[in-house]
Amino acid sequence: MTVQNSTPMLRQYHELKRQHPGTILFFRLGDFYELFFEDAVTGARELEITLTARHKERGTPIPMCGVPHHAVAGHISKLVRKGYRVAICEQTEDPTLTKKLVRREVVRIITPGTAVDPQLIEARESVYLAAVCGSGERMGAAFLDLSTGEFRATEANGAEAWSRISADVESYAPREILYPSSLNMLFKGARDEAGADSSSTAPNQGAVFQGVALTPLDDWLFTEESCAALLREQFGALSLAGYGLEGKFEAVRASGACLRYAQETQRAAAAHVTDLTYFEPQDHLILDQITVRNLELTETQGASGRGRALFDVIDETMTGMGARLLRAWLLRPSVRRGEIEARLGAVEDLSASQMNRDRLRAWLKEIADLERLTGRLNMGTASPRDLCALGRSLSQVPPIRRTLSESQASLLQILHENTDELADVRSLIESSLSEEPPAKLSDGGAIRDGYSPELDELRLLSRNAKQTIATLEARERARSGISSLRIRYNGVFGYFIEVSKAAAARVPPNYERRQTLSNAERYTTPELKEWETKVLGAEDRMTQLETEIFHDLCLQISAHTKRIQATARALSTLDALLSLAETAVRRRYVRPHMHDGDEIEIIAGRHPTIEALSEEPFIPNDLHMNNSTDRLLIITGPNMGGKSTILRQAALINILAQMGSFVPAEKASLPILDRVWTRVGASDDLARGRSTFMVEMTETATILHNATPRSLVLLDEIGRGTATFDGLSIAWAVAEYLHDSAEHAAKTLFATHYHELTELAERLPGAQNYQITAAERDGEVVFLHRLEPGRASKSYGIEVARLAGLPPDVLVRARDVLARLERYELDVFAEEDQEITAEASAPEAENDWDSWALNEAGLKTAARRARQRRIATQATLFDATNQGLLDELRGVDVESLKPHEALEILAQIRKRIV
Repeated sequence: MTVQNSTPMLRQYHELKRQHPGTILFFRLGDFYELFFEDAVTGARELEITLTARHKERGTPIPMCGVPHHAVAGHISKLVRKGYRVAICEQTEDPTLTKKLVRREVVRIITPGTAVDPQLIEARESVYLAAVCGSGERMGAAFLDLSTGEFRATEANGAEAWSRISADVESYAPREILYPSSLNMLFKGARDEAGADSSSTAPNQGAVFQGVALTPLDDWLFTEESCAALLREQFGALSLAGYGLEGKFEAVRASGACLRYAQETQRAAAAHVTDLTYFEPQDHLILDQITVRNLELTETQGASGRGRALFDVIDETMTGMGARLLRAWLLRPSVRRGEIEARLGAVEDLSASQMNRDRLRAWLKEIADLERLTGRLNMGTASPRDLCALGRSLSQVPPIRRTLSESQASLLQILHENTDELADVRSLIESSLSEEPPAKLSDGGAIRDGYSPELDELRLLSRNAKQTIATLEARERARSGISSLRIRYNGVFGYFIEVSKAAAARVPPNYERRQTLSNAERYTTPELKEWETKVLGAEDRMTQLETEIFHDLCLQISAHTKRIQATARALSTLDALLSLAETAVRRRYVRPHMHDGDEIEIIAGRHPTIEALSEEPFIPNDLHMNNSTDRLLIITGPNMGGKSTILRQAALINILAQMGSFVPAEKASLPILDRVWTRVGASDDLARGRSTFMVEMTETATILHNATPRSLVLLDEIGRGTATFDGLSIAWAVAEYLHDSAEHAAKTLFATHYHELTELAERLPGAQNYQITAAERDGEVVFLHRLEPGRASKSYGIEVARLAGLPPDVLVRARDVLARLERYELDVFAEEDQEITAEASAPEAENDWDSWALNEAGLKTAARRARQRRIATQATLFDATNQGLLDELRGVDVESLKPHEALEILAQIRKRIV
């Protein structure tokens, strides 16, 4: 159907759709939101609702579907969570005041990164909108949580600029990323994989990168001048230098574009965005998404799902804002020792008194999510119950401050000072709002009696309407002498006097006939008209007046936004600290000693998540690492013995400490790490055609390029995804590199089944061998889960297969094959040893070389022994420096060598070998 041949309503729809491409338009028609054309097809499919059609009789049916207005939030939530952008079109004109088509406008656009309604977001998770811009060796990024007003920006320069910005994006995990169209090539791979089509209504124009919606914008929206002007206007500042943005042009561009997009989608000024924080990557411990996933910090990788991540173990918060802050501490632990010690001191103080802790947590439980409530207040979406919740929350602040005033910890004293009781705001709310206001302002009754004289008069009139009607009816009966006279009401004629046909002749002269029925006449009077106008107008006026009063209240309260936000930050910090204190007491955690050195010393450390979930007692282990003698720990041991547990718990203890938490150990002395890297588990990326081994190598390469001496690296089974010799060679080289590289020599825990790697401890001064112990008792394997110095001799793979339930026949055959392989290996080496012993042996003394070398048999024996040692000795096999000599030696024809030629070859080898 063409626009020209459409009805006025559909032409209105087409115009609004044209103004908002790439969105699903929810078009308000009466009590429903309707979707048309492609939007209807998409909406019916995604929302699982009935797809119907309009104008079927014309031969050109228009696909359509709809949802009731009172249930729209849930449907929008489904679409936004799937990555779609939704435009909300409302009637902006009273239908009773016009005979033409009602005016409609898009009042809001909801995108994955700008969702603020409680139905669209999780209370305990932040929802970030990100913007990325720049080119070449200068990139900027900004992150805005529109629901709370949290706003951060950063910038990177140099060859690693994009890599660094990508790491920040991974850390904040935004729901949506904005970028200038000129960077399309940078995001091209992600858009191609998602099948991007800017003309469709696919999720955010079809571009999704690892679950993040990508939104390209016109380049002019990122101009530095306009972005800087917008930020200055938002913050009421003459300069951005006070925000750390002087000379940070890319950060300014990203921040401005982020803020502009938020304002335009919400159709509001977002006045609760009152500050912008500039940060550098070294401001926190960096944990990329691979590490967050491998360590199961916030989500588990297992099929059982919820309740098994570290965050679930330590989260004892009472408010949504406290939970979000605790989550942020976990994902971005501090690298400032002073900040860490301040949190630890506060946790120690709170841990000391169960009574104070219980009281504070009880008061916090009554506090609403002030951060998000302030956001809704400033964007015009707050309800009467939101303001009532704000008032009740503020009433909990005075006792909290009194308790904090008794604290000794410096951080708790600071929180006491920064917690504003906002008595004036609380008094305003208590005097103006009903104690139990309705969920919607339109339901009436939100404003307290006595606050507005005009509203009180209108309410009195409305409440007394029935009594007034009864009085008027009795008076008219007496005046007319008609006992059957009734005063009635309907929606068409309003109030009227009804008299039977038989009594119609007795009606007073001032009665005006309004309607004739078969058995009755209906009349009105000037007095009844006046009263009707007053009563019916009172309902509308009450609604209008309550709306005006409520909006005025919101304006008055929003003027105190910064004070409310300061109190919210203090209370959320207190909630997070109380959570850590409660966890420490319940789970027997201890305060770690933080230092500026490089040594990790953990006594009787425990894995926090496994310990919390296991019904069996957890077996603790010690761990000692540094950057000199214990830099590279090679850990061997049986399958299911606990190697991965040791690796993960070392990282988790360090992360907990740097976020300001006590740790699961008897004692812990820890350095300040700059980054934790992990390469554990097996996974593929079939969408991009990457095998499990390719993913493993890609992740390993990232570690080798970026690790520093202040990093902690966890490597689990490197090289297992390819052939044995290939994998063993790669694992050996990776371990050596992390030990020897001056720039990338990180503290490394290297778990492996390649027992050959234990030879590294004899070759590298900073390498040590550790094993996870196991014992065989009555034919059964007992996993002791103890980490001890030394190397393991067996992997007990067949025993693990038995525990997994492999058929008995398979296990029997596996044991037979293993015995044959082991016997064959021993037989081969025994034969070689006998053959070598029977031949001439090389002399021990240096001065005997010449006479011995003249013996042709001795020369041939030396060459043969060198060839055999390539197979038998791992140190030679994996020495990259000597590999060239080995290749040359393999090419020597030993049988045809003359004595002087052999002597010359040996002399050259002795000079070049290391």
